[in-house]
Amino acid sequence: MTPRIAVVGATGYVGSELCRWLLEHPQFELAAVTSHTHAGKHLGEVVPGLFGLTDLILEPFDPRELSAFDAVLLATPHGISAEYVPALEAAHVPRILELSSDHRTDPAWVYGLAEWNESALLGATRIAVPGCFATAVQLAVAPFVAADAVQGPICIAAATGSTGSGAAPVAGTHHPERFVNFKAYKVFTHQHLKEMHAFLGILGTAPQLHFVPLSAPLDRGIFATVFIPTDERTDPNGLLRAAYADRPLIRFREDSPELRHVRGTAFADISVHREGAMTTVLVAIDNLGKGAAAQAIQCLNLSFRLPADTGLRRAPCTP
Repeated sequence: MTPRIAVVGATGYVGSELCRWLLEHPQFELAAVTSHTHAGKHLGEVVPGLFGLTDLILEPFDPRELSAFDAVLLATPHGISAEYVPALEAAHVPRILELSSDHRTDPAWVYGLAEWNESALLGATRIAVPGCFATAVQLAVAPFVAADAVQGPICIAAATGSTGSGAAPVAGTHHPERFVNFKAYKVFTHQHLKEMHAFLGILGTAPQLHFVPLSAPLDRGIFATVFIPTDERTDPNGLLRAAYADRPLIRFREDSPELRHVRGTAFADISVHREGAMTTVLVAIDNLGKGAAAQAIQCLNLSFRLPADTGLRRAPCTP
């Protein structure tokens, strides 16, 4: 029987991206969508890109109604999921996947960095999907932490597109403010540092992370440059390739990855460069894809004990 999936917050950037992936998934049925502000409207009316692909009508959030589905995906703003989860659990919703930051360091939830937590995700019923920056950075850093190969503080500069700030325009993230502009923000204080320290500490000794997020004039995508000090005897390219040898959504590039090659996909493109004892890892992901919705589907696959990449191997639209 095909698992029936509900998306809460289906009209935001992440929610509509979840719907896009689920509508074409070979093993899941997108069976219900909710919206606080658009209840009663057709999903395709509010998200025009999905027009003609579904007849679903947006419903108000009702935990009792949602208990009829096999999994509920929460694509709600930070803080809202923490309010919704107790009601969903009281209604005995069998699986909850949460895409905000509310449960990423909660030990009762499985942290959904799929390439590194696959065994815990198999059959999991409470999954916290990682943040977009956290996904890109940890894919670069985790192999070195697990191998005890980090020899000092790690420095990170990572640029993100405007969709990472959500659909509501606010000062500093609204497109007219970002267009032909480039700046840093939340220097050394970004909220994703907390989950990175927590999860890397499970793999080994969590290194000190000096993280500078950058606001780029893009609508979607994350490009991370990660500087990792290593022993000169370490083979960083071999270490990374061994770590991801059986992970089909990780792709290695000889030169720099490019955001256009991962746009709208579930892929993470990685390249490795070495100068003396300094290793530089470059990572490109789509912040709404591998950094959010596509990784949530990856986790959902594993929760239902399907291959992690089921329904996710799609090419980008280029050029």
